[in-house]
Amino acid sequence: MSLQRFTQRIERMDTDILIIGSGGSGLRAAIAATEQGAKVIVVAKELLRDAHTGWAMGGLNVAMKAPATPQMHFKDTIDGGWFINNYKLVKIFSEEMPDRIHDLEQYGVKFDRLPDGSYFTWAGGKHSAPLNLCAGDYTGREMMQGLLAEIDRLAIPYLEYHYVTKLIKQSGRVVGAFLIDMKTGEYKIVQAKATIVATGGGGHMYQINTNAPSNTGEGYAWALDVGAELVDMEMIQFHPTGMAYPPEKRGKLVTEKVRGGGISKGLLKNKLGERFMERYQPDRLELAGRDEVTRAIFQEIQEGRGTNHGAVYLDITHWEDGEAERIVPDVFAEHMEIGVDIRKQMMEITPSMHHMMGGFVINEWGETNIAGLYAVGEVTASIHGANRLGGNSLAEGQVFGRRAGMHAAAYSKNAQTAYIAQQALDAEVSRIEAFFQRKAGAQASAILQEIKAIMWNKVGIIRDAEKLMLAQRELKKLQDEAHSLCAEDKSQVQSCLEIQDMLKTAEVIILAALQRQESRGAHYRSDYPQLDPAWERNIRVYKDQEGKLVTKVVSPVKE
Repeated sequence: MSLQRFTQRIERMDTDILIIGSGGSGLRAAIAATEQGAKVIVVAKELLRDAHTGWAMGGLNVAMKAPATPQMHFKDTIDGGWFINNYKLVKIFSEEMPDRIHDLEQYGVKFDRLPDGSYFTWAGGKHSAPLNLCAGDYTGREMMQGLLAEIDRLAIPYLEYHYVTKLIKQSGRVVGAFLIDMKTGEYKIVQAKATIVATGGGGHMYQINTNAPSNTGEGYAWALDVGAELVDMEMIQFHPTGMAYPPEKRGKLVTEKVRGGGISKGLLKNKLGERFMERYQPDRLELAGRDEVTRAIFQEIQEGRGTNHGAVYLDITHWEDGEAERIVPDVFAEHMEIGVDIRKQMMEITPSMHHMMGGFVINEWGETNIAGLYAVGEVTASIHGANRLGGNSLAEGQVFGRRAGMHAAAYSKNAQTAYIAQQALDAEVSRIEAFFQRKAGAQASAILQEIKAIMWNKVGIIRDAEKLMLAQRELKKLQDEAHSLCAEDKSQVQSCLEIQDMLKTAEVIILAALQRQESRGAHYRSDYPQLDPAWERNIRVYKDQEGKLVTKVVSPVKE
């Protein structure tokens, strides 16, 4: 049954700024733009409060108290990113972050404090001083409550359960987006002077991941479709510590705070009881970079020193009484649900796909190379380089969400709302209706499982040319299959569209991973296991005028 057959019934909405995504960066952009007097609409593919930001546990990196300084935060971020970060953006980020914490506190966010009233901060992996400011181990949830309260206070309009199928580009600029109301099945168009993409990452394309199911990576595909550039797409972060079992919880995040937040630190051990990080990273041990800890765990498991669940142990049984419940209450509760008392029993953990360091190329205001188009948050390549420090993701969204919202508001004052041509709408309706017109064909759910297996097994923690080229061939077959995707209802239509965009995103990841013939940060090639100074560069990807993917290698932005 069709969603809707007559394009003349498409609802048109006009706004100054369309924000796609309701996580921390998107909401912060909405607040900033509204404060500048712009008319804003926020679009969410689920409930506003269910954005992936709410899943984040650890905290936000910020130099709020001695000995941490913005300069130290800058250096840690560059070092952690293996020197291919955008230095200009990292400098802005580290300097502006303290003010963004004060903004969040004004919205009602409460961060952990010590008995003397000062902030409680802790040092995560590759931090040279305590930078991480948190709210228990539910910082993302606490942040979302504050941001949503401010959205309500400012009466910012939003659309929930609306799926964006594509960005609309006319006369060289992005002028809005095409939507499906997933409750009614109606088509809608938002005509906007500026559009901010804040869709988050694409973790759902990996078999084991920490992400919300809504993180399907369509934002990256939209970038390609409208001519925007992507960069660092080969850099996929695998968090060292995801839950190993039961199967329904496999991959669920166990915060880095377990290894860095207590008076005593969490210890990683193999099934022999060895504290194996002493062999891999004798200086930083469990608090080495996420890329380094992940590979160490992966190697222990591959070499037979893992548990029966394909895991290693994370041990906090030596923590003082009450520390587990106080410092990591969500981790404590999650394990109690499965009968594991982490005060007395070791956790079993395994690496889990966590974050995409690459994304839209942006400047310091979140602008892309396409007029009228901005991007913020995980869908961008802003500050992380080849490896993200824990605590920098929630934080970057606040700095660059605000900046993008402010700049888009200023841009919209001098821009005209474009009337999106009926021809463009007809073409998009035809594309969507085609899923219904096929009586039989490929199923999105089946293709999704194949994508997950390809990306996990061949484009994962340890890569090589043979596996990557095999992944390319297998992905091409799936792309061919996806031309025959069929749907019976609107939820299946969304799945079909997500699959098509996911395949585009996966193709770019593999292309960039093949081109980078070295190992750097999260990108480890067993056939090129060394860091190569000649590759202290970024790989950008875009589509040429014929729609073919093109790469170019550029030097990192350093000023």
